[in-house]
Amino acid sequence: MAEIIEKKAHSQLKIAQSNELTEAAYYLPLQAKRVLWLCLMQTYHESEHTGLFTVRVADYQRYFKVSQATASTDVRKGIEELGNRQVTFFPTEGDYEEIRRPWLAEAGLKRGRGQWNIEINSKVMPYLMGLTSQFTTYTLLDCGRINSVRVIRLYESLCQYRSSGIWITSADWLAARYELPESQRSNFAEMKRTFLTPALEKINKLTPLKVIMKEADGRLIFNILSAPLSLPTAQ
Repeated sequence: MAEIIEKKAHSQLKIAQSNELTEAAYYLPLQAKRVLWLCLMQTYHESEHTGLFTVRVADYQRYFKVSQATASTDVRKGIEELGNRQVTFFPTEGDYEEIRRPWLAEAGLKRGRGQWNIEINSKVMPYLMGLTSQFTTYTLLDCGRINSVRVIRLYESLCQYRSSGIWITSADWLAARYELPESQRSNFAEMKRTFLTPALEKINKLTPLKVIMKEADGRLIFNILSAPLSLPTAQ
């Protein structure tokens, strides 16, 4: 019973990001992605945010079901990765067709408190809050059960088109945005075998989405059925 209540609570932990961020090019290891989730959870339903976030080891431990030692190591690694990496945006308006920005402006570990205070780059924050009226929203429970960051990114992209039920893209777009390895970039059969097919199997099994992919004239067509959000079936 306690497990069901906890899962229900988790299902209410919404994560929202602008579609510009969903369509940006970046790769983050799982620990960094989870740290970013803990920040995104704090912005849900907010129209403004200072960009200052508190990331607690205890929250990481509780949400992702790891030991305190693992949570402490993961949070440190995740913040280090965010600090060392950048995200590339592709604006549809303005002078630039491609803009690269670092994720973080600052990160500090509070002495003896098991928490980090981090500041998201002020030029990235608008993309976390949403630059348009269109948002990609999902729950921590849905994505938290997937342990591959590239599968998570595919899930985010599919969520963006959940209402329309169809997403049409190309292998080249996926390779560039998800920063896929060269073996998959240069060989679609390899991308399909080692990424797309197993990724869709995981998404269909572990999330509310049911997705079928077809290939037509060099395009990838994803048909998306969105099941009602519900608690996972008890094992």
